[in-house]
Amino acid sequence: MKKKILIFICFLSLFNFQSKAIESKILFKVENEIITSLDIIKEKKYLILLNPKLKNLDNKKLNNLATQSIINEKIKELEVKKYFSIDYSIEDPNLKDIIKGLYSVNGITSEQDFIKYLNDLNLEFKFVKEKISIEIFWNNFIFRKYNNQVVINNELIKEEITNEVKKLKKIKEYNLSEIQIEYEKNIDINETYKKIIESDKINGFENTATLFSISETAKYGGKIGWVNETSLSTKVNKILDNLKIGELSSPIKIANNIILLKINDIKYLERKIDINKIFKSRVSFEKNQQLERFSIAYLNKIKKNININEL
Repeated sequence: MKKKILIFICFLSLFNFQSKAIESKILFKVENEIITSLDIIKEKKYLILLNPKLKNLDNKKLNNLATQSIINEKIKELEVKKYFSIDYSIEDPNLKDIIKGLYSVNGITSEQDFIKYLNDLNLEFKFVKEKISIEIFWNNFIFRKYNNQVVINNELIKEEITNEVKKLKKIKEYNLSEIQIEYEKNIDINETYKKIIESDKINGFENTATLFSISETAKYGGKIGWVNETSLSTKVNKILDNLKIGELSSPIKIANNIILLKINDIKYLERKIDINKIFKSRVSFEKNQQLERFSIAYLNKIKKNININEL
C-alpha cells in the first residue's frame, strides 16, 4: 500500500513539473528578448483588465491578441531603450491617471482595492505599472521625434470654429469609441467594413475594436471617451450629426487611415462659448491624432527590421 502511495506521489510530482514546464515554454524571440507561454497568459489577463468584455472572446482569438500585443510592446521597449534609460518606477501624473481609469472601469474605487483585485488575478501592481510606463515612454519618444512634423492649419480651424459657433444653440458632448484601419491600396474597405459589422454582431463592439483597430484605443475596446463637438473637425461633426446612439459610422478617410466612429452617449451643455479655449482644444485633438498616426507608422516601419522568431 505504501509503495502504491509513493508511486502516486511521484506521479503527481512529475505531472506538476511537466505542467510548470509547459507554462514556461519559450514561444517567441524578439531580437534577444524571449516571450514565454506564461507571458502570454499574463498578457491575456492584462488585456481583459483593460477591456473586461474580452472575457467573452474565444481563447484562440484572445491568444492571438495577447501574442501581437506583447510582441509590439517588446519592439517599443527595445526601440525606446536605444535613446533613453527607462525608469519603470516613474511617478508620472499620466501614469496615475491611467491607473485610476483602469480600476474605475473595473468598478474599483481605490488603489489599495485595485492591488487586491490584481492579486486575485495573479497579477502584480508592479507588472501593470511597468507596462503602462513603457507606453508612456513610447509616446514621449514619438512626441520628441515627430512633434516638429505635425502640421496644423490654424487659420482653417479658426474659420471652421467661427462658422460652427454661429449655429450652436447648445453644445454637444459625445461619448465616442473608434476603430482605426490603416489605409492601403490592397485593402478592400467595403469588405473590411462588412467583416467589422459581422464581428460587431457576434463579438460586440469592444472586442471587435480590439481585433481590428490599429489605434492605441484598441486595448480599451476602442473607447475614446467624452469629446466636446467643438474639438472635432467639421467633417467629423457632420457625420456624427447623422448618427444615433449605438450606431457605427460608415468608413471615414482621415489622412492615411480609415476611422469608424460609434456614439455611446450624448449630453448637451449650455452654450458658453470661449473661442480661444475651443481653438486650443481642437488643435490639441488634431495634434494627438497626427502623433498617433506617426506612432503607428513608425512601429510598422521598425517592425520590418526586427528579428521575430517563433520557436
